[in-house]
Amino acid sequence: MHIFLTGEIQVGKSTLIRRALARTPGLKLAGFRTVTVADVPGAVGSVYIVSPEGAEYSGRARIKIRWGEGRGAEDFPEAFEGRGLELLADAESGDLILMDEIGKTEAAAPRFCARVRELIDGDVPVLGVVRLEGVTPLQEYIRSSPNVRLMTVTEENRNALVPVLARAIAEAAGVK
Repeated sequence: MHIFLTGEIQVGKSTLIRRALARTPGLKLAGFRTVTVADVPGAVGSVYIVSPEGAEYSGRARIKIRWGEGRGAEDFPEAFEGRGLELLADAESGDLILMDEIGKTEAAAPRFCARVRELIDGDVPVLGVVRLEGVTPLQEYIRSSPNVRLMTVTEENRNALVPVLARAIAEAAGVK
């Protein structure tokens, strides 16, 4: 069984994942997470796709620049087709595959989307975030998959979900 969190922007989904994973030490994580870094003058920040334990803030890992103040964003879906696919290449070798997060930009990265669907259909447990807003084919695939347990995170339930998610992770990954 795979677990995906959803909820409003900035409600604490990624923080919840970090806190739950801290309660299940020793897992070999594969996959990716996304990180925002304030590294472009005049922008809110760049969003990078990085490994679960590390960070690579280079152009090949940049998936988006958020300009802010109503100026929108600039997407770089080729980063999913390059660095994103590298991060998922041997994901089945992990105890748990992290996918934090799946949003709208991936829709323009067909090979990356195909790989994510392959992993969702696979046996290695996936822990991820699927953005609440957006209706891309990949988001809908995740939301409707019988292999996915979707958990909605709110300000009211996020702290109570930490032990629930930690138990679910441990159970899915076969940790005692």
